[in-house]
Amino acid sequence: MVGSVTCLCLYINIFRAFPYIVLFYSFCYSAGTLADNSTSVDRHFFKNFGNSVIIDSQKFTIVPEVIIKTKLGKQSLIAKLNKPAVQLAFLENSNLFLVKSTDPLTYSQELSTKSYIIYAQPNILQKRFYSFTGSNDISTKELVKHYKHKMLQHDNFGEGVNIAIIDDGFNLNHEDLISTQVIFSYDANLKRLTSKPQDKLDTHGTKVAGIIFAKHNNIGINGIAPHANLIAIRQTINLTSDTILALTVAAKAGADIINCSWNSPLLLEPIYDVIKHLSSNVAIVYAAGNQHQEIKPYSIEASIEEVITVGATQSYSNYGDLVDFFISGNLETTLKNGGYGNFNGTSAAAPVISGLLALQLSNNKHKSISSIVENMKRDLNER
Repeated sequence: MVGSVTCLCLYINIFRAFPYIVLFYSFCYSAGTLADNSTSVDRHFFKNFGNSVIIDSQKFTIVPEVIIKTKLGKQSLIAKLNKPAVQLAFLENSNLFLVKSTDPLTYSQELSTKSYIIYAQPNILQKRFYSFTGSNDISTKELVKHYKHKMLQHDNFGEGVNIAIIDDGFNLNHEDLISTQVIFSYDANLKRLTSKPQDKLDTHGTKVAGIIFAKHNNIGINGIAPHANLIAIRQTINLTSDTILALTVAAKAGADIINCSWNSPLLLEPIYDVIKHLSSNVAIVYAAGNQHQEIKPYSIEASIEEVITVGATQSYSNYGDLVDFFISGNLETTLKNGGYGNFNGTSAAAPVISGLLALQLSNNKHKSISSIVENMKRDLNER
């Protein structure tokens, strides 16, 4: 997250449309240790939605930064804290900021007692829940044909709709993806204008992209909305601030739909706030998860009421009143190595709904997301 003056100039030239995000990309702190002047408090928990969360090193890694929600502007906050702060997100009537701390647990607890702080919590790294290995029950071509027929969208391919996918890297040179209209690519971890795979584990994003964007070209598979525009955002390190960045960049790049085929072990309050704020203008689709358990409120990203949550018809899927759709989660899709293979779990089901939602938006530009979703629920749910 530390950038040079040269990097800052480069980003400013590239991201003229995203002025406050640019500062986050290349935020620099002065050399030396920042004194927190923190009091002696319990260093083994942090506050989330008003509850104490015990630090479990198997689940969380705490980095030396604190995320602050406040109604103060940037300069007022800097004056109060007597240290630099970078703005992560504008929310309705409040803001999220990131500050450095040598002891983020203690410092966040101290800040939480201040009248001008709504909440403060450490910047936390969590692992992500993706899909798992299985066999495909239905060909993607047949699935596309089936759902387009049910929704009377035979000649609609998602024209004019921008779909962001936040995932690991994308092989957009795949024969079924190479002609995809990519309007923006970004790596939220590396802070670079690329969404290419960076290591051998970057296999998930290409699979998700294929379900939506694979061309109808008599080879491979057929995507749901191949003429939609792609905003490809790579994020493999599930750091709170990077997730905020990925979601915010997707929205600022013009996404109508954001697909997230993953969940975190714990829903954190800053992520909750950003998703609720963005969902007023963007359809945010999350996979329900594959733990075969009921989704409880405030548990994972898929539990947020404003999110469009997609489960699978298979027994491994999470379930409950917070799940909006149940779609087959055992499909065939594009692979990072250029071939085709199985894609299983609610990770595969979510992009089906994102693609079908794009078809509806393409034909109903002036309809609200909520009304479109309600109509889709009546047409599609199979469970």
